[in-house]
Amino acid sequence: MTRHDSCNTRTYKLPHASNAKLSVVISFYNEARSILLRTILTLISRTPGDYLHELIIIDDCSGDANLLGSLDGLIRSMFATPGPCPILIFKRNRQRRGLIWSRNEGARVSTGHYLLFLDSHCEVNDGWLEPLLDRLALNSSLAVSPLLDPIDPETLSYLTGNVLLKGGFDWSLHFHWLPRQLEEREPPEQQYNSPAFAGGIMMISREWFFKLHGFNPHLQIWGGESIEFAIKLWLCGGQIEIVPCSRIGHIFRAFHAFEFPAQFEQQLDTAQATYLRNSKIIAESWLDEYKYLFYTLKPAAKEIPLNLTHQHYELALIKTGQQCHRFDWYMRHVNTELKVHNAKYSALGTLRNEDRCLHVENTLPKVKWKLLLVSCYQVEITQWHLHRESGQLSTGSNLCLGVSINNQNRPELALESCLGGQLQQQRWLRRDTQLLHAETHLCLDNPVQNQLELSSCRPQATSQSFQFILEMETQA
Repeated sequence: MTRHDSCNTRTYKLPHASNAKLSVVISFYNEARSILLRTILTLISRTPGDYLHELIIIDDCSGDANLLGSLDGLIRSMFATPGPCPILIFKRNRQRRGLIWSRNEGARVSTGHYLLFLDSHCEVNDGWLEPLLDRLALNSSLAVSPLLDPIDPETLSYLTGNVLLKGGFDWSLHFHWLPRQLEEREPPEQQYNSPAFAGGIMMISREWFFKLHGFNPHLQIWGGESIEFAIKLWLCGGQIEIVPCSRIGHIFRAFHAFEFPAQFEQQLDTAQATYLRNSKIIAESWLDEYKYLFYTLKPAAKEIPLNLTHQHYELALIKTGQQCHRFDWYMRHVNTELKVHNAKYSALGTLRNEDRCLHVENTLPKVKWKLLLVSCYQVEITQWHLHRESGQLSTGSNLCLGVSINNQNRPELALESCLGGQLQQQRWLRRDTQLLHAETHLCLDNPVQNQLELSSCRPQATSQSFQFILEMETQA
């Protein structure tokens, strides 16, 4: 055992087995037979028989078509003696459908009160179920995860996991371990909130899982499903806990043990392409205005076609039905480590009008600044910052784009030092992709090639469309 000694002396308040039937879903593809057996046999031998209601094993069209049949015979022979016997369901996909589809299918055919999604390369430790079931019985909107002990992928030796880590992710939507900060006098073995799951192992009420419409069926094969479900769970009224008194060993591989089917035409391998597509779906589904941070780090995702047509998964209905929060709430209350860099800006980066970018040139020796439209591929192109509070549009050299009145009493663009306070002559408002000057109510315009001026705002005018590389807010 790797858990703390105090876990062995605790009294767990468990519901009666008749009200807490457990369905375990294991999906595999070309998993080594010995590792798969280690997962299944430790699960059966270390789970109270009264609670283990159902074991659902799905072969995602592995190369060895006979493996599932041999597993079926072996496991059924284990329950030939008198005693509690779970329902055994063995399914083989006729074509490759992926882990995500297979897990949803396993949940669909299940009949238990609770679902445990378990990877096919695990070792279930003694006393794993009781701490998880104790927490779920107290709060039906929880999803709980054991603390994962690493299994060395080379030697297959069982190691002790770190109780001072929790799951999280970055703006690329890649999973990362985050440090867990203990409160004063908080014992390390106490359950704690986690922004995301690790290893895709979780236990949840079946009813609650289907209220959340399961794993997003638009996601393909493998990759991102645990992050997507974690975000959805937190935003839509749920909560994730890691319970250190429950331990399950897990092989964290440095590579994928299986192949991915071909995707769209991309200069990426199939695993990268699949994960990138799935990540784009997560960004478009849940990140709201912060999705631009994802696209900044993963610009190749912009070109990926989605074609989301699954008729039984309406995201807008899920968000409305569950009264889901916006992603900003998740950042403030759940994953506070997910910082927004440059938070004082509402938009930043190069400022493009069609194929040209707004650039400031220093016309020495008079040290006069000139505003130009130049090729966006020019070296050291000007980076602009639209300030969230003041509305100022500034460069990195503390120049602001403003408006002055010329000798003909007409407004014209002016580059000048940024002024303190919210001065109207330097204040710009974002209207879709237009930049509207707050004081004159005129828009930045490029009516003639490489000529910038102010003119009356015209909806859908291409010459008035200026796009930042990164927008942090949804525009009006």
